[in-house]
Amino acid sequence: MSVSGCQKLASKELYGLDDNFKSLFSFPEGSTWVYYLSTDTQQKETVVLKNRLQGKMRFDNLEQEFISYELHSSADSQQLIRCMATGENTARWALLYKDTFYRQVAEMYYSASRFSGVMGNGDTVNYLPSLSVGDVMYYNVIELRSARQKKYSRLYFSGNTGIVRKDCVDGRTYLLKSFR
Repeated sequence: MSVSGCQKLASKELYGLDDNFKSLFSFPEGSTWVYYLSTDTQQKETVVLKNRLQGKMRFDNLEQEFISYELHSSADSQQLIRCMATGENTARWALLYKDTFYRQVAEMYYSASRFSGVMGNGDTVNYLPSLSVGDVMYYNVIELRSARQKKYSRLYFSGNTGIVRKDCVDGRTYLLKSFR
């Protein structure tokens, strides 16, 4: 007769980013957005996605999917996007703006296919059935109002395109001209 010990297997919690969330923020290396100033279409800004990372962070019995990348602008400072699964069907998105160092300028919380501001920071989210940007109509748009007022007062997102409009705190508005 042999004696074998039973060993309790530790269960691992796996948190992934769902497809609805990814449609707004997951783009390949080299993706390019071209914006123009709403008051002067000759003033353009080209933004290129660089240094994209996607993977899983592991802590003990917890595994969280993340996406991170830099946005390099032809007319503005570098920005950093961070996305992290925080639970089952939940995630956080943050935009950090680089002056002499990175500082957070906007953040959203995602739960059960809905976005909201993160409790305590004052950012708010509105859903718009449609938004006209230049000569393009975008549907199911998310409007993020930043309470921090450090760079952007409002950002508008559309699935599979990303940011389609940027309202700056200095009164300038940038509209998406093209995305590839």
